[in-house]
Amino acid sequence: MLRSVSREDALLEKAWALPSAQKYAPLLSQSWRSICGPTSVANVLRSIGVKSGNNPFSRFGVRAMSLDQIADESRPLLPSEWSVHTVRLPSVGALREELHRANQPTHRFIVNFSRQPIFGHGGGHHSPIGGYLETEDLVLVLDVNAGYGPWLVSAQKLFDAVNTFDRGDGQSRGLARFDRT
Repeated sequence: MLRSVSREDALLEKAWALPSAQKYAPLLSQSWRSICGPTSVANVLRSIGVKSGNNPFSRFGVRAMSLDQIADESRPLLPSEWSVHTVRLPSVGALREELHRANQPTHRFIVNFSRQPIFGHGGGHHSPIGGYLETEDLVLVLDVNAGYGPWLVSAQKLFDAVNTFDRGDGQSRGLARFDRT
């Protein structure tokens, strides 16, 4: 694994102590019936108190999904006080502005990123963001692939992974932002 990812116990423990991160325990992992997109949505739903299995969608869970599909198919599953929007990020500064909300109980995020800039291999992936360690400028990515598990990455490196194009729809990657009104 490249040095851009941290699994240092003390930092992970600090990140898991963030209010939003605690809402994700226990974290669901993707399975042969539901890959990263649906499983990430299931984790967000569970974190806001909605019961969900690995695939909350009515369609089959083993299919590549764009960021817009994640948002569109999540909308009808949310309680009335929650909404979801896609956020495309023009800069690492814009990502950090969003990440400041990640520790608030009124926000949840799913990040759509390419594994290549972070791990040196791999394709597109979705995972919830568990929180942001602002002082360290580290993002807690709750990777739904059990082989990776949760990890920390700098906002810059995460932006590099988000600032890529999704093969499925040709648009830039970004965040699905879930907001409680």
